Amino acid sequence: MKSVFEASSGLDAHMVLNLLEQRGISGRIEGEYLQGGIGELQAMGFVRVLVGEEDYAEARQIIGEWEATQPPDETSKTGARTDGGIQIFIAGSFFGAAIMYWLLKVVSA
Repeated sequence: MKSVFEASSGLDAHMVLNLLEQRGISGRIEGEYLQGGIGELQAMGFVRVLVGEEDYAEARQIIGEWEATQPPDETSKTGARTDGGIQIFIAGSFFGAAIMYWLLKVVSA
């Protein structure tokens, strides 16, 4: 058997294996239960989908087509935040300080 897909989790591996089985390619998942030992093992690449060597090329083609239809990964975006988070934080800090100053003046009067 040859490794046709390295999954990030057991769920991804089962999804890919199910996709292959729908197309008539049988396979198995290896390393699914190693996820519990992440503190002891490398964090990636231990959950794999395996198929027979005679089905490898067709399975790679099916997986390639499936990957092409997936939306881009939102967690891989880099760059600065554009939603004004730091400005809101600074404005909130000043507003909070002003309220505290006002409350101290009212209580001490």
